[in-house]
Amino acid sequence: MDEETVTPRTSKKALLRELFLYGVIGASTAALDVLLFKVFRTVGIPLLIANFMSVSIAVGSSFILNAKYNFKKTDNLHKRAAKFFSIGYFGWLIQSIILWVGVDHMGFQETYVKLFAVIVAAAIQYVLNKFLTFRN
Repeated sequence: MDEETVTPRTSKKALLRELFLYGVIGASTAALDVLLFKVFRTVGIPLLIANFMSVSIAVGSSFILNAKYNFKKTDNLHKRAAKFFSIGYFGWLIQSIILWVGVDHMGFQETYVKLFAVIVAAAIQYVLNKFLTFRN
């Protein structure tokens, strides 16, 4: 088959591969995010500042890995990085709201709330990054 020929079967396979890699990269960087968040909280950094710091490091790692290995888009890296970080900080905002409500107002354990917030933000960020940051 010619490389440029895209059938529904090959496009479905490519999408599944992309979703799988996004999941692996996302799980790895989410684990990094949560681990760093716990370390920052352990040393006394306030809740929302610790969240900002851990998200920033995780978003940077995620951009590098997704650009190179998943979406394989290394052109216009500055523009793509700006979009990716904007979407990443939108995810940070979502996480911060969930943390603020879940921990400060509902009294849930912060690690569980953080894990939930990461999952919610990751789902939204995947869709936005796929169609805004890494589109052709």
